Amino acid sequence: MRTLVLILFCLLPAMAQSAVLGVRVVEPDAGVRVHFADVLPENQGLVICYVAPGTPAAEFLLPGDILLRAGGTELRKPADLACLVQQMQAGDVLHLELVRLGELLTVKFPLGGRPCQPVLNAEQQSALNQLLLLLVPPGEVDVDVPAVRRQMLELADAGLASRDEYATCVLYLRQENYLLCIKSTERILSVSSNTPHVPDVVLRADFYQRDAARLPESLAQLLLQAEYYRP
Repeated sequence: MRTLVLILFCLLPAMAQSAVLGVRVVEPDAGVRVHFADVLPENQGLVICYVAPGTPAAEFLLPGDILLRAGGTELRKPADLACLVQQMQAGDVLHLELVRLGELLTVKFPLGGRPCQPVLNAEQQSALNQLLLLLVPPGEVDVDVPAVRRQMLELADAGLASRDEYATCVLYLRQENYLLCIKSTERILSVSSNTPHVPDVVLRADFYQRDAARLPESLAQLLLQAEYYRP
């Protein structure tokens, strides 16, 4: 009986890993459309503005590339590319038609997989919750950037945020398809997203004037619902 159970277990397919492309795209502005009018169809194309290092895309794609089709599907909105990738699994080959420096190209490469997410212990989750409360204060109170900085350093000590040689702390949060990046130095706090639907915002605070700006409501709502993400 044990042998039969073991055989059946071995025959079960491995759990599929969600695919990740590793690029950020935006719709081309009027200047881009005029410049590439000869090769860029009207109301079509997405401009790559960021390529994540360490992903398969980094070997084949460059910022400034204009994606025309993915898997034969015309790309008109960033959501078109996101929906296509969501339906694929890690290791699936993605075919892209793009414009690079005015030249039409076709590339294909296997998609990467999302890394396994660690399970946060109670202390780590509490530290993360404290940061979210600081970033989304109630009412019209300004963000307390020095307090956020102290909390970011605690998250770095706990292994949740990364900290480089210049003491810059970086933390990633995820909410459904949105990826938020929180970066803190001694004087500047920045919060950015990987989607054009949520505009990037930079909170600059002078330690003497305490002139931090409020988070946009749309980004604040994302922060409230976000979970820890390890890229």
